[in-house]
Amino acid sequence: MAFSRDIRGHGLDTTSGRDGGDHSAFTELDRLAQFFPEGTRVKVPVEVVRLPLGSSERASTVLEYGTSREVIFRCALPMEFGDRVRLTNKDGSLDVEAEITAVQIGASETLVAARFTNEIPNWIIKL
Repeated sequence: MAFSRDIRGHGLDTTSGRDGGDHSAFTELDRLAQFFPEGTRVKVPVEVVRLPLGSSERASTVLEYGTSREVIFRCALPMEFGDRVRLTNKDGSLDVEAEITAVQIGASETLVAARFTNEIPNWIIKL
């Protein structure tokens, strides 16, 4: 599902193509995604590892939204603005370090926005 700007400027129009899932989770994701208008929905399973390497803190998640430089994902790990993480998918075609740029703590989950520390050309297309 692609995002489009609501013509009234009141946010994102995500009414089409929505499955019957948890609408509050979509709302929280949509709110954070508003800060990345050039992005698109993605579904890329990854492992998140807190840096520095050697930390035992890691979790599996799915990149939910992405731009050429940023991603948004749900995370069970405690995260703060400025933290660094490594995001790696199963086949290794995505293996990148990112810095946390936003943390949105909801009632049942935490959404995290992260910016790649290095440019990864066409990463969405490669996957």
